[in-house]
Amino acid sequence: MHFDALTLACVTDEIKRLLPGRVQQVLLADEYSIGLEIYAAHQRHYLLLSADPQAGRIQLTDQKLRRGTDTSSPLLLLLRKYVRDSVLIDTVQPDPTERVLQLHFSHAEHGPTTLVAEIMGQRSNLLFLNPAQKILDCQHRIGQGAQVQRVLWPGRPYTPPLPQNKLAPLDDGSPDYYDRLGALLQAEGKLWKVLTVGIAGTSPTLARELAWRATGDIDATAQAVNVVGLAQALQALWAPVQTGEWQPGVWLEEQTVVGFSAYPAHVRGEFVPTASMSAALEQFYTRPPQERAVIANDGYASLRATVAAELRRATVRIQRQLEALASDEPLPGAAEQIRTQAEWLLALNSQVQPDQTVLNVDLGEDETLQIQLDPAKTPVEQAQQMFKTAAKWGRAAQAIPVRRAKLHQDLEFLAQLGNDLRLAENQPEIAAVREEIEQAGFLPQSQKKVAKTRVGPAASQPLRYISPQGFAILVGRNARQNDRVTFTLTKAEDLWLHVRGAPGAHVVVRSGGQPLTDETLKMAAQLAGYYSSQRGERAVEVAFTRGRFVTRVPGGRPGQVYIRHEAVVTVAAELPEQTK
Repeated sequence: MHFDALTLACVTDEIKRLLPGRVQQVLLADEYSIGLEIYAAHQRHYLLLSADPQAGRIQLTDQKLRRGTDTSSPLLLLLRKYVRDSVLIDTVQPDPTERVLQLHFSHAEHGPTTLVAEIMGQRSNLLFLNPAQKILDCQHRIGQGAQVQRVLWPGRPYTPPLPQNKLAPLDDGSPDYYDRLGALLQAEGKLWKVLTVGIAGTSPTLARELAWRATGDIDATAQAVNVVGLAQALQALWAPVQTGEWQPGVWLEEQTVVGFSAYPAHVRGEFVPTASMSAALEQFYTRPPQERAVIANDGYASLRATVAAELRRATVRIQRQLEALASDEPLPGAAEQIRTQAEWLLALNSQVQPDQTVLNVDLGEDETLQIQLDPAKTPVEQAQQMFKTAAKWGRAAQAIPVRRAKLHQDLEFLAQLGNDLRLAENQPEIAAVREEIEQAGFLPQSQKKVAKTRVGPAASQPLRYISPQGFAILVGRNARQNDRVTFTLTKAEDLWLHVRGAPGAHVVVRSGGQPLTDETLKMAAQLAGYYSSQRGERAVEVAFTRGRFVTRVPGGRPGQVYIRHEAVVTVAAELPEQTK
């Protein structure tokens, strides 16, 4: 299910009804989410902003928000200082096709600040900005790197997400708008896929609704619709951004909430209107009574909860280590800068007068280097100390990125173990997850020998299916099985698959390089989606490549891999019909 730009626009209009509102409380609802208690119109309202990579969202809720973790992140401490007792004066979605919301506050003592929520799947983030649009802190810090598009770091200027190189959903006044819209419809393939790629702000969920409204068929091809029909469907869905006439609701299948939208939907189940978009989100994300009953009847609930708690504690410990690294990391170029100052101080130490506090060095071309002096030290002593600091910062600049990368690998591995735990169907499989936590070194010493259960080979076998072509399809259901499937049971020319950007199963089609039919590829991809954290989604991206292009991550955990030369297929993350 997608929290898309239209959903955010609808929620934004709901939050505007609280303006101006006084922020009475700020709390950490869980490791990804900030909660605000806002007093407006003579009553309390509760606003949740979640950067959860799997369930990111913004919503108002009638339920009083509770603190979900005992930790206090640097971001939370800043929000308590600058936002608590402030007034929420405005909320802005700068671009209606982007999932970015700005909350503007004014504090009597500290002045204006801005909280930016970027609800963008795996890249979701919460960022707190000062009036100069510099980052005070953020939920997920992103340092410099070869693959980094935006540096999101305290003290750095905030840069919004890169603009989409796509066509606007409504006529933007450009003379060739309808020519470009018509050009999209010349593409091969299903209409909803073409719209997802070509129209800004269009999630797969929204694209399917557009396809249905334009053609009456969700799976219609792009060439089955004309420009006028598509433009009318786009106008109908996006008009509420301008008019505010939203029609939010949930989708029901057998009385179970399976989705939500800001418009009457026709793509799945029965659409039932709700009083607000937030109410629809509340019903979807809190899950219906039927699902809670299933969880309550889990015979391994107690054991599963114990292991889940250990995973959460391990995750919090790593996040704290990442925060500590961030506080220890010098700014880029700081080591070289202080080394340069030390060299100049040594060279000009004879010019330094007693009690002098600043040494100005003329570098030529109207450039001056200013060196702060410590009157308690001689220039030589201070230079020697500066050389030591430069050496320390230089070592840190090299070691910290390596350590950070390793910690991020550990977080990804814990996310994989969390998926393994959700998919575990019996006591040995749950115990295998617990043992993996211990073997990876994530447990405190005092817990390492508690409730330890060895799992024999029979309990660690991957699932085996047969494709329509008769090829064996192997599915790893936990990290250790994934490792075995990929590096023991996969040959160089076999086809290897994994859902993109989320923890899940390694799947291999043992084809030996023989051509695969679309049915076989779809079956394998659906298995990869079903045995992942994306289970139940109507459209997930699954990457596939040959076994020879899959390699271990150096120093990584079991099942962590690099892949090359991959292609992508989009499927429903549901159990294939052939296996039912």
